Amino acid sequence: MKKSLLFLSTAFLVGVFSFITPTIINAQGNGGLPDADTFEVTSDVLNTFDPLQTENSPHAAELSTPGGIISRALSFVFPIAGLALFVMIVAGGLQILAGASNGKSLDAGKQRVTMAILGFILLFASYWIAQILEAIFGLKIL
Repeated sequence: MKKSLLFLSTAFLVGVFSFITPTIINAQGNGGLPDADTFEVTSDVLNTFDPLQTENSPHAAELSTPGGIISRALSFVFPIAGLALFVMIVAGGLQILAGASNGKSLDAGKQRVTMAILGFILLFASYWIAQILEAIFGLKIL
């Protein structure tokens, strides 16, 4: 029963997401994309995507100090942590739904959602504490 329910829910999600994702239609031309035969990946192209690039970068002054490196890293960490907390809340909710008949699974799902909400509150508080410290001391943290 669980396998068929898992299969049906997976098939449903794949079906829903197949309608959400856009398809590329190249009716005339290639849609502004570079030609694959003539496009060359060089170190300059790769350096434009390097978040820690210091040479000839607008972030060169920021990345020259340890505090600047931490500030730059936090600009990536906060959104990733938010996404992880969202996934934890969804997983806990699904665990609660799936374990409605099993008390142990129901309690584990409730605990997961509770911890995810607590993590969200801590993440939110740390972000605003950093914002307050920026305003008080005139530092650039985030």
